[in-house]
Parts: sequence; structure tokens; C-alpha cells
Amino acid sequence: MEVVSRRLELLKLEGLGLSQAEIVRQLSEKAGCAQRTLYNDFETRASWQPILQCVMKPEDLVLKIMNRYDQIYRQAGTVLLSSSNPLAQLGALNIMLKVNSMLFESAVLPEMLGRLNDLEDRARKGVFVK
Repeated sequence: MEVVSRRLELLKLEGLGLSQAEIVRQLSEKAGCAQRTLYNDFETRASWQPILQCVMKPEDLVLKIMNRYDQIYRQAGTVLLSSSNPLAQLGALNIMLKVNSMLFESAVLPEMLGRLNDLEDRARKGVFVK
């Protein structure tokens, strides 16, 4: 297994909630590499994870998250329309409601980041009042 595939799998397993030790155990067997290699991946992730996930700026991350929310919303909508189980429909509606709330929060995040950057610039200059 090549480095990029191994690291993508590491992030996937971590996203599924597995512990670091469990990820190392499973992935060392699957990738055929030393456990130390995987621990090194965890230790150096600050240098490779943003590149691997194509996240260089906070604004890009917000767009990526909004895309994921949109996909979750669409999948929940499909379940709502295709399921005859009322509990599944209720669960789908609940997910859709939560995603709408999260999308709103994500939509205002860039503006809040901009305001925070502006305040940080003013603080560096010693200017707190317009």
C-alpha cells in the first residue's frame, strides 16, 4: 500500500472513531508496514493532512464541509422519499433539520473569520476603536 493510500485509510479509520492503537494495529497488517511507520504518520500529520485533504485555507475547509452537509441532506431526502418505515422517515427529517442548522452555521463562518482577522489586525496595531 502506498503512502497516500495508507494515510487516507488512517484518516478514514480515525473518522470512524477507532483509537490510535486500533488504527495502527489494523493498518499495519493491511498495509504491510511497521507500526512505527503509522505512529510517525500520526506524529507528522500536521504537515501532510492539509495537503492530502486539499485544505490550505479556512475558507476552503468551510466549502468542503458545506459540500459534505449537502450530500448528507440529499441522502436523508432520498431515505425520506423512498422509505415506507415511519421511523426511518422521522430519522431522515431529523437529519435534514440538523443539517440545515449546520449549513447556516457554516455559511456565517467565513464572515465571522473575516471579522476575527480584522480584530486581530487592529490588536496588532494597537487600534481598538474606529
